[in-house]
Amino acid sequence: MILKKAFLLISFVCLTYNSIAQTNPSQTQAFHISDSVDYIYSKPKFFDLIRHVPNDVIEFGKFTIQKENLKWTGMALASTALIIPFDQQLTDAASDLGSGINWDKDHSYDKLAGVFRVIPNDINSAAYYIGNGGTTMLLSGAFYAFGKINNNYRALNTSSELIEVLISVGVITQTIKRITGRQSPNRAIKSGHPGGHWTPFPSFKAYQTNTPNYDAMPSGHVATFMATLTVIATNYPEIKWIKPVGYTLLGITAFNMISSKVHWVSDYPIALLIGYVIGKNAANRRITKRKRNPKSDLVRRRFKTDFSFNYTPLYKTVGVSFTF
Repeated sequence: MILKKAFLLISFVCLTYNSIAQTNPSQTQAFHISDSVDYIYSKPKFFDLIRHVPNDVIEFGKFTIQKENLKWTGMALASTALIIPFDQQLTDAASDLGSGINWDKDHSYDKLAGVFRVIPNDINSAAYYIGNGGTTMLLSGAFYAFGKINNNYRALNTSSELIEVLISVGVITQTIKRITGRQSPNRAIKSGHPGGHWTPFPSFKAYQTNTPNYDAMPSGHVATFMATLTVIATNYPEIKWIKPVGYTLLGITAFNMISSKVHWVSDYPIALLIGYVIGKNAANRRITKRKRNPKSDLVRRRFKTDFSFNYTPLYKTVGVSFTF
C-alpha cells in the first residue's frame, strides 16, 4: 500500500510541474525554478545510469579529504566515535519504546507475483522497506515512465540518477562494511557482545555465510534513502515539502532499524554523509543553472507619447496623446 501511494504521489508531482517545462528540440530543456534561475537539462543517455558510478566513488573519496569539507568528515567521524560507547543503551531504550507498537519484531514480507518478497506484512516491515533499494527503483521507474510519456528531460535524468546512486552507495557501503566487520545488534545480543563485536576485514566466505555478524557499519538503508531524497530534492527545489516529508520518513526508518535491532545509532552518521554527497554529486552533474533576468519576463506594452502646447490670448493649453 505504501509503495503504491508513493508511486501515485510522485506521478502527481511530476504531472503538476510538467507545465513549466519548455521543450527545445535541440536536445535540451529549461525548467523555471525561481525568479532568479532556470535549470537546463540535456537528454539523458541509457548508460548514464552506470557510467558515472566510478566518478561517484572517486568524488566521495576526494570530498572526505578536501580542506573545505574536513568539517563535515570530522563531524561524521566524531559523532560516530562519541555515540559508540552508548550504542547498547540507546538500542535497549529504542527497543523498549518500539515494543509498544510492535516495532521490536522481525520484518516479514509476502511475495509479489510469487517471486519477489517485497510486500510488507505490517507497518513495522513497511517502515524498514522505505530505505530498501526496491523503493529507490520504484521511484526511478515512476520518474522514467512520466519522462518518457511527456518527453520530460528533468524526470528522465532524475530516474537515471536514482539508479546511479543506488549502485554507487552500494559499492561504498559494502566496501566499508567489509572493512569494519561490525556485528549487528541482534547477533551481538545473542552472542553476548554489548555494542557489537568488531572483526575488521572478515573473509569473503565468512561475510557471505554469516552477514549479520559483519555488516552493521554503516547503514546501507540510511545511506540509500539519503541519496534518494537528495537526488529528488536537488532536481525539484521548488517543491518545498519534499525535504520535510523525506527527512521525517528517514527518521522513522532509522528508529525502526534501532528498535528492531538491525542497526546501532552510530551506524548512521557516516551513512548520512555518504548518501548526501553521492546524491548531490549525481544530481548537480546533470544540471546547468542559468540565471534569469526578472525584467525580461515582464510583458511590456510599447506606446508613443506626444505632447502639444497651444497658446491663445487668454489661455495656455497642454495636450498629451498616446499612440499604441
